[in-house]
Amino acid sequence: KQWYQRRVRGTNISFNKEYLKPKCGLSQVLLKIKSAAINPVDYKIRWPIGGTVVGFDVSGVIEEVGSNVTDFKVGDEVYGVVDGSLAEYNVSDTKGLAVKPKSLSFTEAAALGVAYLTSYQGLKNYGKIQEGDRVLVIGASGGTGTA
Repeated sequence: KQWYQRRVRGTNISFNKEYLKPKCGLSQVLLKIKSAAINPVDYKIRWPIGGTVVGFDVSGVIEEVGSNVTDFKVGDEVYGVVDGSLAEYNVSDTKGLAVKPKSLSFTEAAALGVAYLTSYQGLKNYGKIQEGDRVLVIGASGGTGTA
């Protein structure tokens, strides 16, 4: 099962009952999704593309590993950012995934991806924050603000 953008324009997101389990490529992993988070970007970024699976933030268990993948193994619990997280399964390369800390639940881990990446990029890339710098955050709210 998967959620996908059905119309080319607008934000109509539908459930696909004919979803087939994806096949894992040589440099990819097949992820059994345990939890996914939804962000405003999930429906905003896809508006020009119809028929694509929605969502980025994910956590789950690796079910299959492509022969070129060396940094993960079957059974690893992972979290991160993928293309198409609102589905039962996802096939992805490994650059957006990391091993899930044991101290986090699947739900907690899935909530980190986009919000924390946005916060990190804002501080590091645009704020030019370096080790030892001090930061005062005022009015922090939402996923990015609390990250």
